[in-house]
Amino acid sequence: MYMPLCCTADPGKSILVVWWLLDIRERSPDEVPYARFDAGGPAHTHDRGVVLVGFLFALGAAQDVLPVDVDYCVALYRTLTAHRALVVLLDDVEHTEQVTPLLPSGSACLVVTTSRHPLGSLIEHGARVHRVGPLDHADGLALFQGITGPDRVHSDRPAAARLVELCCGRPLTIAACAAAAAIRPGVPLADLVDDLNRPLDMLDRNGDILVNHAVQADYDGLTPLGQALFRLIGVQPTSRFSFRMLTALLPPAQARPLPVGTRTADYDHGLDPSGPRSRRDSRVRRVIDELTGAALLVGHPLDTAPVSAAIDPTGMSGPVWTIEAVPHQVARELADTLDLPEVRAAAVVRVVDQVLWPALHAADILITPYRRRTPYPVPSEDLARFGEVVFADRAQALTWLDLHVDTLAAYAHALYAAGEYRRALLLVDALWPLWLHRKHYELRLELDALALRAAGELGDEAARAEMLKRIGLVQISLGGYEEAHEALRAALALRLTLRDQWGQADCRNALGLYHRAVGDSDFAATQFRLAANTYRAVGALREQGLANHNLGALQVDTGQYSLAVVQLQRTAEEFAALAEPDEYNALRVRIDLARAHLGLRHYRAARDLAVEAADGMALVGNPAERARAVEVLADIAQATDDPSYPQRLAEALALYESVNSPRTDRLRTRLAAATAQDER
Repeated sequence: MYMPLCCTADPGKSILVVWWLLDIRERSPDEVPYARFDAGGPAHTHDRGVVLVGFLFALGAAQDVLPVDVDYCVALYRTLTAHRALVVLLDDVEHTEQVTPLLPSGSACLVVTTSRHPLGSLIEHGARVHRVGPLDHADGLALFQGITGPDRVHSDRPAAARLVELCCGRPLTIAACAAAAAIRPGVPLADLVDDLNRPLDMLDRNGDILVNHAVQADYDGLTPLGQALFRLIGVQPTSRFSFRMLTALLPPAQARPLPVGTRTADYDHGLDPSGPRSRRDSRVRRVIDELTGAALLVGHPLDTAPVSAAIDPTGMSGPVWTIEAVPHQVARELADTLDLPEVRAAAVVRVVDQVLWPALHAADILITPYRRRTPYPVPSEDLARFGEVVFADRAQALTWLDLHVDTLAAYAHALYAAGEYRRALLLVDALWPLWLHRKHYELRLELDALALRAAGELGDEAARAEMLKRIGLVQISLGGYEEAHEALRAALALRLTLRDQWGQADCRNALGLYHRAVGDSDFAATQFRLAANTYRAVGALREQGLANHNLGALQVDTGQYSLAVVQLQRTAEEFAALAEPDEYNALRVRIDLARAHLGLRHYRAARDLAVEAADGMALVGNPAERARAVEVLADIAQATDDPSYPQRLAEALALYESVNSPRTDRLRTRLAAATAQDER
């Protein structure tokens, strides 16, 4: 009997089969006839008759007695294999007809067939089909060691294990890395680990054209629609995709990218977004299955992060599909070659318009409903076609923003690079709730600077002023006071030119925060009062409360505790009277009011306010402001000789550290001093 074995899908299947054959060599058969049928092999190997003649030569048949007729060749082949123990390797077979003439007749024979296609009809010949997927760690390490030799692995087993891990279980990538290690015996494996963190650099430097060719071959085997999706995945700034993102990538039939030589009819797959959603989703899933079947995408079930699909209305937490570095690079190169720039840009825009913006806008509205906003370039009725995103509460919206901020940042950069300056600007602007509550200072500064450049490209002076103000605010938090002052003065100058009173008040309020930070309390107080008066004149009552709160906090800083209590109690009443509540800033007022009462030694009142604020900030989801409230509780404990003082400091420090706050070092110093005092 013979037992054909089919290996499908993953690039690297040939290497895996060869490795397996080497592993069984000691128990191996007489010979291993081999033929390669794919487009990468010699042209004549596509002819099964030529392959059959070659096998007959290998098995010892004399050339002068070989029959010309293929059927006679098949009969002779089966006669010669009747009493042999052979393993026949047929690599990258396209269809079953290439296999059946090459099946030996001996009961001790084994046929191993690799293919990108299922070849289901071979099952009637006794085949067992094995889909080759990523190797587990032990098998991957065994493959690596089989190529490099055991001594190379034993010299630094942790580095070898890390190399295999970075290869994500792909046999071809593992083999390429092992080959690189084998031909560079003097280079420590730890250095190759560093190289593999830049996988494209390493693979290119070592001439590993094999990986790119394997990906190209898998791409060539896709349908036109599968090829289009693969290329458009390549131009995306992320390697992780939800179903909705992949659906957005596939354009309507009339807008689908057509590479040179492709007929329009090849793209007519009925994926019109106006059609029934279930039908469209079903066809998109088939295209995704095609890419995963070719191992160009890797499917994952639910995300292991705290947010699961059950509480993520965008579907970005699972199931998801990822693309590895080499296929992603190949897809990008194919798109650059075959698709027009406007086609590539449109693919990025569709993901933003259909998936990211609806969720980002919903989170922004829910968390900061009071913000002034610029309308998005896509009309609301068009956005409604893509489905409304509804978050259960502020906490869920903030968690979603925090979880996907890197993806949002990548798309902001991609939009800017594509010349979509308005969309890039609005995407960054809508991240304000995340900056407000979870800080991300460095990323915030980077993206606000990007939005400033986008506003400049648009000639939008109001947007430039807003981004300059935001840059000034984050520079104050980071201690970049010169940069903050320059940005805020430039923002105020633009607002004065535009005669925007509300914007002028915003800039004066921010300048007050700058002067408070550098110790110029008199000038800070003047700016806060000017801002409050302007806000009152334009009817911006909430913003008036913000300026009055800043003035009260300044009075606490300068020891004017009685004035601060009056100022902050009045401010608390202003926030309570707002038609649209602002719980976050109302709680911030309570923190500074607690500080004022602490200065007057009203410990009970201070403690009650600080506890209320800390609990409230926990519900709002703002670790930095919660840390401020807990720090006030630590100050109260220190003033009253409460032994909970170090514990409160440690709690505040952990909260500051969770958002990489610049206050972390100061708290760490205080905690160290308190701990040392306790030890004495």
